[in-house]
Amino acid sequence: MTQRAMFPPADSPALAGDREGAGFTAMVLGVMSLFFMVSLVGILFSIPTGLGAIGCGAVGVRRAKRGEASNGRTALIGLVLGIAVTLTLGCGVMWLDHTLSQAYG
Repeated sequence: MTQRAMFPPADSPALAGDREGAGFTAMVLGVMSLFFMVSLVGILFSIPTGLGAIGCGAVGVRRAKRGEASNGRTALIGLVLGIAVTLTLGCGVMWLDHTLSQAYG
């Protein structure tokens, strides 16, 4: 297996046998979780998609560091989006629980 840089130049072609699925999935799930967080209807879906983005992003970054995939940036963006959305909503849920328990408890 050939070793490649984690962040290759943009004009480098993808080689056969690349394992790009996890990085691409992390990016898609990260953007979906951000969209769900912004739209109030999808807040229930935002945390599971954010956790999926974290998991797939970690796998994608690991594969890119080992040279098995060439989309390290995509995986890293998905990972960061997943972490940001999950932490934001987690803190928001804890704040809402604390506030409501003080108001009505």
